[in-house]
Amino acid sequence: MLSPTSVDEVRSLLPGLAAHEGRHGAIHVQPCSTGLNWGFGADQPADDGGVLMHLRGLKTIRHLDTDHGIAVVEPGVSQGALAERLQGSPYLLNVTASSAHTSVVGNALDRGVGLHRQRTEDVLGLEVVLADGTLLHTGRWPGPRTAPAPYAHQVGPGLTDLFLQSGLGVVTAAALRLLPRPETSRVLRLAFAAADLGEATRFLARVHADRLSSAVIKVYSAQAAAAYGGTSDTGYLAYVHLAGARPMVECARETVTEQAARAGVFAPPRVFGPDEEGTTLAEHATLRAYAGDPSANDAMVQDIFQVPVGQTELRGTAGWLFFTPVLPLDAAALRQAAALLDAAAAGLDAGMVVGHTFNLMPGGWVDMVVSLRFSHDADTSRRAHTLLDTLHERFAHAGFLPYRLDIDHADAAATLRDEPEVDHLLARLKGLLDPHHLISRGRYAAHR
Repeated sequence: MLSPTSVDEVRSLLPGLAAHEGRHGAIHVQPCSTGLNWGFGADQPADDGGVLMHLRGLKTIRHLDTDHGIAVVEPGVSQGALAERLQGSPYLLNVTASSAHTSVVGNALDRGVGLHRQRTEDVLGLEVVLADGTLLHTGRWPGPRTAPAPYAHQVGPGLTDLFLQSGLGVVTAAALRLLPRPETSRVLRLAFAAADLGEATRFLARVHADRLSSAVIKVYSAQAAAAYGGTSDTGYLAYVHLAGARPMVECARETVTEQAARAGVFAPPRVFGPDEEGTTLAEHATLRAYAGDPSANDAMVQDIFQVPVGQTELRGTAGWLFFTPVLPLDAAALRQAAALLDAAAAGLDAGMVVGHTFNLMPGGWVDMVVSLRFSHDADTSRRAHTLLDTLHERFAHAGFLPYRLDIDHADAAATLRDEPEVDHLLARLKGLLDPHHLISRGRYAAHR
């Protein structure tokens, strides 16, 4: 394992590795931020013979501009560390629902989802080391000739997206857009039966369309609530975050509450204030994450696995796998996806908790997270991985393609894209930027 502690070390290590051969042929370097990529492969290399380059030693918050809402952080900076630095400032972090120790950079590079938007929308620019040691800055990188502004583009074409979920370089820092801290906030919990998923989806889509909420609306199945250590005696629990000026939030609360009652499918809502605790560890973690605070997440994780956060993969009482397809924000699509999951999991869930969360994104699409929590014995582990294979196959057949891939399915990316011309161009770029194919195709993600 390689453990650089500076950008200069990364720049010096990569060119020297290109000349070496390993047991499986050419060495492939697998960059990793903090390694808490739970459910997708943790910090394991995606290629046989891969050498792990652990970037947790690059842990500096290089720049924090709380006048304009910009942070420049290295891969070893956790979301907990950055959120703590932002306490008392006019800005907060777009927190994701994983451990406080996960990497902000790693999660953004693998298109992780925060409580307010997808993490890629936070990325203003990247600092990248290419295979030959060249240092590159993409996007709107803060510098002496660039006035500070949370705008992600320079004049002309940009390169930032080339380094998301790719092996074209080692990202050593990211410039991130922060969220303005609202005057106040409320979270509404709306419960509804599984049979009412269609009508509830149409209602929640209108909440976004009418600009009543600008955050991700999280919709947990009863099984997902159980998988995350919570409880639910109903089909689904939806969480709607309302934030802004106090009169506006109060008006939005009244509007959503009244319209939910008229919809006729929801139980009376529970309204949480900005400092209230949830009824379970999982619910409390969700409420705090909406407020830009991931400090409650680890209590939830430790309650599930009964070990400290950093030991979940090796010593946890259960295993975790995730499947994350993209769905249209359409009632029929969500019902179809739920039915596909039920059919695939029928008869296979002994020793497993198979849940799903619909993350209704402000941009008008749905990030579905299927969570497979299973016993660590060999037979149950095998059945859990078989179920994951089945989900990939059946959802792809229905046109619901994943936006993140675990290491066992990383090779499926080219097939799922179905864009041979683009893949040919990417291969040519790989040859130009990394002629020895030194850097693994695997990802930097440090989420879940």
